[in-house]
Amino acid sequence: MSSLAGQTNKTTALARNTAGSLRAPLARRASATSSSNPATRGKSKRTPSLAANSSGATGGGGKSLSKRELLMVVTQLSIMLRSGVDLADAVRSISLRAKSERVRDVMTRVYAQLEQGQRLSVALESEHKSFGTVMVALVAAGEASGRLTDVLARMSTMIRDEMRMMSSIRSALGYPAVLLLVTMVVLAGMVFFVLPQFAGIFKSSNAQVPFITKIMLDGGEFARSYWWAILGTGAGSAYGLFAYSRSKTGRSQLDRLLMKLPYIKGVCAALFAGRLFRLQGAMLDSGVTMMDVLELSKASCGNACYTKMIDEIEESVVNGNGFSDVLRDNPLIPGAAADMVSTGEANGQLGPVLQTVGEFYESEGEEKLRDAVKIAEPVIIIGLGIVVGGIVLSVMLPMLDITTAKGM
Repeated sequence: MSSLAGQTNKTTALARNTAGSLRAPLARRASATSSSNPATRGKSKRTPSLAANSSGATGGGGKSLSKRELLMVVTQLSIMLRSGVDLADAVRSISLRAKSERVRDVMTRVYAQLEQGQRLSVALESEHKSFGTVMVALVAAGEASGRLTDVLARMSTMIRDEMRMMSSIRSALGYPAVLLLVTMVVLAGMVFFVLPQFAGIFKSSNAQVPFITKIMLDGGEFARSYWWAILGTGAGSAYGLFAYSRSKTGRSQLDRLLMKLPYIKGVCAALFAGRLFRLQGAMLDSGVTMMDVLELSKASCGNACYTKMIDEIEESVVNGNGFSDVLRDNPLIPGAAADMVSTGEANGQLGPVLQTVGEFYESEGEEKLRDAVKIAEPVIIIGLGIVVGGIVLSVMLPMLDITTAKGM
């Protein structure tokens, strides 16, 4: 891998002349590709852009492949190419044998373009909404460097690790989610079935009930009478919050909030930084230029705070400064990570170091998430006990008073 200084010199002119377009660097990589590359021998040297495809793209408007489908495609391609199978034959085999109809349709279109003499990266770009721009860039870099098989193997590992991490996150959050659901069901059951029984007893006895009990009974009666309004208001509010969170402004505010909340901040910082560094390191190690790496990672990081940080890194690189200069004293990046990245940059090993640092902080993020869940579980249980106990005491204590009064 070339040093960061060399990448900076090459990409400064690119940033000034193309205003962030990714067409030029990919074109230069493809034109330098050796025709002796066994994985792409005999294919056209036309190269893809990472911008939205023109109307001539046959499948660019389709749904993206799922992570599992993408893993299957990349892994099979990697294995068959490593075994010496011709690229077009490998794609054709997947298009015929895949269990998913969507994968068969996409790979059939990719194979058709390969048969017309197009490169794999060009064929994948016509299906960029199925494969994603990161995969297109990595494949183009692999073709240009003659290491397509290695790049595909690295992509397979990346996708598998991402799936494992997401599975771990879902597993960690599953139990608290079930506890919250049980809490809501218990409260609904008490409001709609338990409180009405006590309300009838209090009404028939003409006893004076405490203020808290009266609020509880009146609140339950209101919920039973206007449940449709409460349900509609709740659903409307949830939809409004969801729609707002999908907007640019709402997403930005939500991302900033996540990076400020206690416990959540540490988890998000480790997970986002780890994923970002691992992706950037893999792209740099595959031969993708620095400016392409920054543009692609902005679209893939999934957090407005980190997108802004990448913009600052891009500006730093264009101005001839280092990649790690922006990371120092940045609250989004753990201090030790910035030091390690700076060391790797100085030694010309930025790509491998970014991957190592990314893997470490992803693992640390998962561990922090599990610790946060361990704290949340007893908090939810205690909260459920307090709410249910408060409702029970608010109706049982007056009942004891009524029973005592009748006994006297």
